[in-house]
Amino acid sequence: MVLQRGPQSAIIWGYSDPDTLITLEMNDKIYTTMSRKEPANEQNESIWSATLDPVYDEGSYTVQVRHTLANGTVVAIKIDDVLFGDVWICSGQSNMQMTVSLIYNATQEIANAANYPKIRILTTSLIPSAIPVEELLGINLNWAVASPASVGGPDWNYMSAVCWLYGRMIHEALNGRPIGLISTTWGGTPIEYWAPPQALHDCNDTM
Repeated sequence: MVLQRGPQSAIIWGYSDPDTLITLEMNDKIYTTMSRKEPANEQNESIWSATLDPVYDEGSYTVQVRHTLANGTVVAIKIDDVLFGDVWICSGQSNMQMTVSLIYNATQEIANAANYPKIRILTTSLIPSAIPVEELLGINLNWAVASPASVGGPDWNYMSAVCWLYGRMIHEALNGRPIGLISTTWGGTPIEYWAPPQALHDCNDTM
């Protein structure tokens, strides 16, 4: 994956038992935080988050998180090959949803994806929710290094062509800076479906 580089501070978050001490280690620095007291899901788990110091070097880094369950079991999660660069969210309708596999010269573009290992991509699933949610309800393409397999996945279900081409051009223009691309698109959706309920209420929109 790619986290946002400095001067911004990246935020890492996850789930644990309520009111639990969380220890996060990265680049020989240790961060501690507490999970919320209120459960956030049906598994009685609570959300925790840790704000990192700004990171300017691209890495790669290893992030390790530990916490102790109520029964004394220590849970550890490790994520390797984390880069710091610029993260972009690509959203929109069918023009954005159209995948790399469907564009002109797709065969060459997909084959060339192997030349960009510092671009990492993710595509969300088409699962609606009538209420705001804390976590994605589904993922079609989990964080992956750019490759012919990840960039050239199934039509309409993997990496957005506009998102990929835009990210690749930025990556090249910035001398190979790591780029994270998150594709979250749904053909035919009006802008209101992407707005939080309070914003629509404030605008007297009953959609």
